[in-house]
Amino acid sequence: MKHLLPFFAGFVIFMVISSAFYMGFMPYPTSSCVVPEDQMNIPAMMLGNVLMVGLAAYMIASTGNFSAASGAKHGAIAALAANGTLSVFTYGFYTCDGAHIFELNEVVMDIVANMVFLGIAGAVIGILYQRAAKS
Repeated sequence: MKHLLPFFAGFVIFMVISSAFYMGFMPYPTSSCVVPEDQMNIPAMMLGNVLMVGLAAYMIASTGNFSAASGAKHGAIAALAANGTLSVFTYGFYTCDGAHIFELNEVVMDIVANMVFLGIAGAVIGILYQRAAKS
């Protein structure tokens, strides 16, 4: 239970913020190799987000330094490592119809956005771990 509440709260915060961003601000990729939104594999997307938030929660719990600032820092680092790797590899390894699946500016925007979002989620995780450590 000690780890479940911080993880779950971070996951919910991350999902709300990132969903609002991707549904409202970032344009959906126009490549013919990207499935239309209504055909996305939502369970796979959720699992990827669980793994990324889980990495952040693990990093925060491992440090023993529980605060919003420490959580935000480790959340942003987890996003850079996990999402950055995925985005850069996708950009570098996969093409479609003779072009990259995503434009380089979309890759950069995705990495930076996820660092911010997981940084916010990490701050929440850090606060909840701090609260639990004090009690």
